[in-house]
Amino acid sequence: MSNIIMICGAGDETNYIYNHVTKEFDVSKVYIVGDVSRKTFLKRRIKKLGLFKVIGQILFVLYTKLYLRKRSKKRVEEIRREYGLDTTEIPQEKVEYIDSVNSDRMEQVLEESNADLVIINGTPIIKSHILDAIDVHFLNIHVGINPKYRGVHGGYWALYNGEENLAGVTTHLVDAGIDTGTVLDQRTIKVTGKDNFLTYTHLQVAAALKNYNDIVRSILEGNMKFVEPLTDESAIWSHPTLWGYMYGRIFRKVK
Repeated sequence: MSNIIMICGAGDETNYIYNHVTKEFDVSKVYIVGDVSRKTFLKRRIKKLGLFKVIGQILFVLYTKLYLRKRSKKRVEEIRREYGLDTTEIPQEKVEYIDSVNSDRMEQVLEESNADLVIINGTPIIKSHILDAIDVHFLNIHVGINPKYRGVHGGYWALYNGEENLAGVTTHLVDAGIDTGTVLDQRTIKVTGKDNFLTYTHLQVAAALKNYNDIVRSILEGNMKFVEPLTDESAIWSHPTLWGYMYGRIFRKVK
């Protein structure tokens, strides 16, 4: 029997993936990893993007939590029912919490795991020493069409840019770059007037899961097939600011 482990952030999407994969395969362990401290994260973000933009991003996050989340609840439930997304919590005996995906503990775990495949979801960028700790493939679902919509919120940014044909999801192997690994599958999504920034991800993961277990099987059996990306253009996207989001909502009708 193949040994699959998962390294993930906590959340609905991780539950979706775990419950889907375990319909056909055994997942021996799920490592839930933390992020850098909020203070460190903000310092890095300000250095990279500037204080003004980071303030706008923080305000947008507050907007999603205080307003958009409530308005998304019904639609998220509809998506779960339509696509059979299972939110059942991962059994606690399968879970171990690790502070950082790039920690010594994570490296040790991988070296001792004897895994045949590592499934990734919702982690910070994984550094080379972690990827090199074990000689297996790392598989990720990226909620954007790579390489044009690398980074975060790829579906939203495609819609914002008027590229509905590139609002989608990529299943790919993980390398040391930011969403630059070899592409195994890409699928686009159809959004409705009921969808918004917080529902796109659910649609994207649902699309990726349609043939996800076939991809897992192909990796384990050593016959995976690569696909050409839908576009060769490349860019990295970050969180929108509140004023950028409002501009898009009013003038581009993207929620």
